[in-house]
Amino acid sequence: MRVLKILDARGLGDIGTTYFALFQYPGTDGMRPSDVARRLGVSKQALNHMVGQLERLGYLERHPEPGGRHTTLRYTERGWQVLQTAIETMIDLEAEWQGLLGERRFAEFKGTLKMLAGLAG
Repeated sequence: MRVLKILDARGLGDIGTTYFALFQYPGTDGMRPSDVARRLGVSKQALNHMVGQLERLGYLERHPEPGGRHTTLRYTERGWQVLQTAIETMIDLEAEWQGLLGERRFAEFKGTLKMLAGLAG
């Protein structure tokens, strides 16, 4: 995976495919762990384990919500670097593919992917 190689080159190589799901668009910053678990299709326990590991690595923090018993996840500076790297890598990859396919064919390709992912209106 291209983005993982770039993360490694930037000193963020302890992010693997398992953890990377927490840094894909849309990011999990500001979300409750239970909502993230539901979005990713994992148990709350599995997510709690992942979040704990990412906390120890310095990518995420749990913040208690004011007046409640819930928490939200917040990226640290290091976590924001991962998300930014992922976005930059996708922009570069899209430009590369558009260069190979041409603007029209790439737009059709991207539209088809969105449709298949259920993102097209």
